[in-house]
Amino acid sequence: MDIGHVHLKVADLERALAFYAGVLGFQVMERVGQTAAFLSAGGYHHHLGLNTWESKGGPPPPVNATGLYHVAIRYPDRRALADALRRLVEAHVPLEGAADHGVSEALYLKDPDGNGLELYRDRPRAEWPRTADGALHMTTERLDLDALLAEASQPAGEAVKAANGGPLTSESRQRLRELRTGLLQLHKTLLDDARKGYELDRGSIGSRAALLQLVIHDSWFAWLHQLSELVVRIDEATAVDGATESDARALVDQVDRLLLPSETGDVFARRYFDALQRQPAVVLAHADVKRVLKSANGR
Repeated sequence: MDIGHVHLKVADLERALAFYAGVLGFQVMERVGQTAAFLSAGGYHHHLGLNTWESKGGPPPPVNATGLYHVAIRYPDRRALADALRRLVEAHVPLEGAADHGVSEALYLKDPDGNGLELYRDRPRAEWPRTADGALHMTTERLDLDALLAEASQPAGEAVKAANGGPLTSESRQRLRELRTGLLQLHKTLLDDARKGYELDRGSIGSRAALLQLVIHDSWFAWLHQLSELVVRIDEATAVDGATESDARALVDQVDRLLLPSETGDVFARRYFDALQRQPAVVLAHADVKRVLKSANGR
């Protein structure tokens, strides 16, 4: 069994080509005007298809939706993977993670459209870790990026810092705290709006303790969990010394992608859209968060 190719919907064909051909080094085999392109590694007719037929100018896929988790691109050896990392560093493309799985070494990142990518190389089969009874035993350990970059065709130098985005600066830490404050206020206003709707539909909520139980367990409030989970992730990032600029960038991007109200989007987008139409307090809280995001994005 084998898989021939993957075809991705993208918002901007030129942007996607700049990443997959310009950064990762795929060869463009054919283009269909300004709407589609077919790319290859090594002269095959195509390993990767890109199109804007249904997605031109569209948003990234929502985090809580079903669909593709990531595309895995296998490199022939460690040196080739190291060279891919060098390319990412030079293009200032941040990593979301890097791991040694025993059977393989992998880099994790997002393409410009928010699609997950795993760039990896397999270890020789004889080196795969196994249990005493011979079963495969995959692991997830820290991948030494310095050692990997040392095998690239160009010197590593300080490139590993760029790959990780460097340590979290005090400015970024403060901006994350401002973002957390804004998200907490937004969550409060959305919760107040959701509570009013619940009480109109199902009757009065007796106490704050009862409300807390509903928020945790009742499907009426489940859409708000994505927002509270982001607050927790920001707390974790600002509390540890090992957080990086890449971590901060990923969090800002997730907030940016989540706060996209839509009449036809996922559950969060629709509920968020409705709340913005009803409650001026939600509009003000939304504007405060967007102000922080604009600052974080340098706009």
